[in-house]
Amino acid sequence: MLVVGLVPGAAVGSVGVPAGPLAGVDDPTAGVDDATATETPIDPALEDAEGEVTVLVHLESPPSEGSEEPADRRTRAEASHDRFDREVASNDAVSVEREFWLTAAVLATVDTDRMDLETLAQADGVSAVSADEAVSGASDRVVDDADADVDGEASESDGPSAGLEQLNVPEAWDTYRTEGEGTSVAVLDSGVDGDHPDLDVAEWRDFGDDPSDEPIAYDDHGTHVSGVVTGGNESGTQIGVAPEAELYHGAVMTHCEGEDCVGYQRDIIAGLEWAVEADADVIVLSLGIEGYNPGLLEAIENANDAGTPVISSAGNQGAGTSTSPGNLHATTSVGAVDDEGTVPEFSSSEGIETAEAWGSDAPEHWPGSYEVPTLVAPGVDVMSTAPGGGYTTKSGTSMAAPAAGGAAALVQSATATTLDATELETALTETAVDADDQRNGHGIIDVPAAIERAGSYSTIEGTATDTVTDAPLDETTVTATADDDRHETTTDSEGTFEFEGLEADREYEVVAEGSGYEPTSETATPPADGSATVDLSLAGSGTIDVDLADEQFETTVDDGTVTATGPTGSYPGERTDDGSYRIDAVPGDEEYALEVDAPGRLADERTVAVDGSETRPKSFDMRGDSTLEVAVETGSGDPIENASVVVESEAGETLEPDERTAADGTLEVAVPGTDEEYTVTASGSDLESTTVETGAVEEGTTETVVVAPTEGDSGGPGLIVLAAAGVVVAVGVARLARS
Repeated sequence: MLVVGLVPGAAVGSVGVPAGPLAGVDDPTAGVDDATATETPIDPALEDAEGEVTVLVHLESPPSEGSEEPADRRTRAEASHDRFDREVASNDAVSVEREFWLTAAVLATVDTDRMDLETLAQADGVSAVSADEAVSGASDRVVDDADADVDGEASESDGPSAGLEQLNVPEAWDTYRTEGEGTSVAVLDSGVDGDHPDLDVAEWRDFGDDPSDEPIAYDDHGTHVSGVVTGGNESGTQIGVAPEAELYHGAVMTHCEGEDCVGYQRDIIAGLEWAVEADADVIVLSLGIEGYNPGLLEAIENANDAGTPVISSAGNQGAGTSTSPGNLHATTSVGAVDDEGTVPEFSSSEGIETAEAWGSDAPEHWPGSYEVPTLVAPGVDVMSTAPGGGYTTKSGTSMAAPAAGGAAALVQSATATTLDATELETALTETAVDADDQRNGHGIIDVPAAIERAGSYSTIEGTATDTVTDAPLDETTVTATADDDRHETTTDSEGTFEFEGLEADREYEVVAEGSGYEPTSETATPPADGSATVDLSLAGSGTIDVDLADEQFETTVDDGTVTATGPTGSYPGERTDDGSYRIDAVPGDEEYALEVDAPGRLADERTVAVDGSETRPKSFDMRGDSTLEVAVETGSGDPIENASVVVESEAGETLEPDERTAADGTLEVAVPGTDEEYTVTASGSDLESTTVETGAVEEGTTETVVVAPTEGDSGGPGLIVLAAAGVVVAVGVARLARS
């Protein structure tokens, strides 16, 4: 395997911009401090590089402003290119051959006799220097197929291939009425036979040194891989997983010796850029470099972010091994299985410790460890297209990766919503079936199950609110369940929730449960690629019982109002009996301000804690909000001390205070100010019992009542009618503010 791309002869050309800090450097180490010369990583493969060497120079990129559109990424990369150009301007020891935008990088030829790589690495904006390593196809062996002629005409019709049956592809075609329509798959490989009767090349690009304008097969690898994705049934056997998907083929392995061709990372990066700009739905890479090589890492991460997922072969070196880019966590890596569902010995598999394998190259969002491959697909004795119109049978993870790519195209085709890389991989992995081996990742792809998982991309959304107050309820647990398909989430601060990726046209029971509330549920059937709204109203689990009585007359208060106010609002009570009230649906595990009020009585408030679903009883003796200021005096106006007073309401209820009139002959008596008239009777030792009628006592007022009983015992009470008796009694009325 080649590790460094050497370019013989002179550099293609240097950048014509004003001179930068490296301009005219003849001393290979000039201007480089020994302490900082190795700060920028240099690929160990370049350690013994001599003469002219072609390298990938990775550049720092300006920060993203949130957009991952190719045009915006290109603009940021151009700023990095300009910065590097200024550094190497007028220095003919460095020649920029190609610029890349999917990852901020340039391909440069460096005359190491005139500038060493350490000097280049210290240029402003350079983040790493790596070898432009060779990449080869990941196929293991070739077996000629005896049932197909080289001209593409089959001897008999056998229907779908065994591999397609293993992935349940025909079932997916029939059930979901799709064979990949409306999708595109970009195969980056060794070229393709564009005249093959089972292949229709929709887009073509040759990234070789002498590119062809028309599709061409540099070897048979790329044609075989392309057939597994989109091949037809001209042979009598349907060979392609997604025959109606558009095939984009980028020739990236065009450097050939004998029958096998290799490519370089520069060509793979260029191919990835082409596929992303072409808005391909999936990219298939049936190629690899041994070991952990980060050269394609950033480009693949950015392709995924741009909405073009990358699927790669895992390698053919067996257990405990893997190849790049298949061993990047950013790719959906694919291993092989035979038609019995067994992983063959050659199929690579490995548990990868991220820090140990990738060090500082690993993005922060990668997990601490992961398994390769992600999935497995048919990769043993796979029949597919061959250059010249024929067919061959090959084995290798190179055959498994395009099968997965075709499966991804079917899933996307059956789904109206565009799936991103994570959603697509999740649909494939969560529905995969275990193979007869522990080296199968998540398992064998099951296309109909994956389509059902992703193709019915439906949503249930809604709110959880309090039944009484309509207050939004946050941190409420909401589940959506249809048989064994269960999803769970919690509401946000606005009380809203959302379930995405639900199976369409299935009835879900949506249940909300919150602390202090009774569970509640509704059912919903979300449509395919649509949404259903479920608004859930939860009733508090607690109850507060309140009894109201008049403090003076010791009667029930039947016209009162009771309210409990807490974090989620106010909860009114209802009268259930004479003087009895109940506040239902109060959330438990909270404290409330319990407020009571009634006409003509002073409002009152207490704090009450409601725990769980218990009923909390509370009683209030309510005091009248008005005052009768009773003055008992002799006919000559002298105060009568120690007289007793009785107040009677219009309903005949009586109030006899324990207190007696003071030395000034007065006694204050609280009564409800309900525009009611009261009868006041004064009596005492050696006094004739005398009764006076008040006027209407209004809310929050003080009424002064003068009672002038006569001395002696007349044998019974007498009613004093003030005007008739000719007695002038001063009755003052003072308005009091409500408290």
